[in-house]
Amino acid sequence: MTSPMKNIAKKTSTLFLSALLLGASAGCEDFLDRSPLDTRTEDNFYRTQADATEALIGVYDVLQWNTVIGFHPTPLVLDILSDDAYSAGQASSEPNLLQMDRHQILTTNGEVQGLWKKHYIGISRANTLLQRIQGINAPEDFKKRTIAEAKFLRAHFYLDLVRFFENVPLILAPQAPSEYNQPQATPKAVYDQIALDLTEAMADLPASNLRQSTGRATKWAAKALLAKTYLFYKGVYNQDLQAGSTAVTAQVALQHLNDIITTSGHDLLPNYADNFTRANEFSVEAVWEISYSDENPWYDWGYIQGGEGNMQPQQQGPRIKNPATENYLAGWSTATPTQELYDAFEANDPRRDATILAETELAGGKANLNIGYQHTGYFSQKYTTSKEYAPAAGQLELNWGNNYRAIRFSDVLLMAAELRLSTGGDAQTLLNRVRSRVGLPEKPATLANIFQERRVELALEGHRYWDLLRRGTAVANAAITVNRTTLPANYEGAVSDFKIQFNSARKGFLPIPQSELDLSAGTLKPNAGY
Repeated sequence: MTSPMKNIAKKTSTLFLSALLLGASAGCEDFLDRSPLDTRTEDNFYRTQADATEALIGVYDVLQWNTVIGFHPTPLVLDILSDDAYSAGQASSEPNLLQMDRHQILTTNGEVQGLWKKHYIGISRANTLLQRIQGINAPEDFKKRTIAEAKFLRAHFYLDLVRFFENVPLILAPQAPSEYNQPQATPKAVYDQIALDLTEAMADLPASNLRQSTGRATKWAAKALLAKTYLFYKGVYNQDLQAGSTAVTAQVALQHLNDIITTSGHDLLPNYADNFTRANEFSVEAVWEISYSDENPWYDWGYIQGGEGNMQPQQQGPRIKNPATENYLAGWSTATPTQELYDAFEANDPRRDATILAETELAGGKANLNIGYQHTGYFSQKYTTSKEYAPAAGQLELNWGNNYRAIRFSDVLLMAAELRLSTGGDAQTLLNRVRSRVGLPEKPATLANIFQERRVELALEGHRYWDLLRRGTAVANAAITVNRTTLPANYEGAVSDFKIQFNSARKGFLPIPQSELDLSAGTLKPNAGY
């Protein structure tokens, strides 16, 4: 499947590459003696439809970045923060993820700084395109769709940013150097802007599926992301959203989800496990998907985000000694699933085997593993070093092409079921639809049962942590805090390796990076508890 993010050798403007190369110049005289690396600058770049397309792909590109500073794929980080996975891997080489796992995060944590920088780079690229698009010589329908996609992407970056950090600057236009030091906005202002961007975007995004749009944002993706924004904001702050002059209430969010259910053509795949196969990228179940590829082989460990690969499979794959006898290549065994997650599945639920790879399933068993830190005997089955996805060329670790299924149709059904409970609609039919796909009997559509279904249906896909936080710090603390006295039989290590204490004073949010606090000279304020 080819998409703007599956064929991105020229995905970013040569303008960015030129700036990078010029910054590495050996000295003033040498620089002045050289011919320009490129005739394009920001002043003359944004002129044609091709320029705008290139700039838009440059915004999409940042979605793939999982290694700005350290290794921080967003779904992996979220699973580690939750009760579904430990940081694992090697404690000595991944101390920043271990801090997240134990909720003892320092303001100097490199992964935290990387997440901050990534999202603001994406926002900055979107802002520049939105400012310059009207001056581009292109058809109006092209401009409308480009603006819609840029707003969708800006909302996407801001949603993860504000859920991670809560108190962030809200920047909606390119800035001069004198404007760089911006204060934090209120969470309400940020969430309302997300709602406005998504509401405006969905009017001009195509009512198509992801295969038809070649992986680009659709109307249905915007509607689902707005509902996801509403549910988190309502849960944490107990307020509705305001998209400009339009209130986004539970009824409005539900109507968007109902539109997806009845009109979009999206549906559940008959076989749950098929969601995570290469053949089912951009499937009928995928409402939104972030694309990765091995089509442009990458080798540079010093600039990993220059490639198209997904680091999450490499990080989560089992540490196989001899891959020849297995269905997996050797990974780093990061984010090992917990026994609590394994036990959350009903005994006859096929989703457990599709979600969790147990060491007993390996042809060589445990004997064919290099045992990592916080070894639980379990690994992710959804995003892993499956030989089906083995990169064809380039540095093996940097070129995994596993797409991230960010919003699946089952997530839409369960969000709608939750909202129907609060608005008096039929939640039972939607919950039944999710369970019947995997051959499970009906359960009452209570809020507790819907959240339980979300846990097992969407396990190891990065949703659990947000679902815990939006239910309140008491719920998050009860789930995440683990005070063990003994270990499950398949765990290896000391009991203390597996003890976790959620920090309720921090409400589950990450710290504002110390580097940003220092640069702001007091304009940015630390988050509560740090």
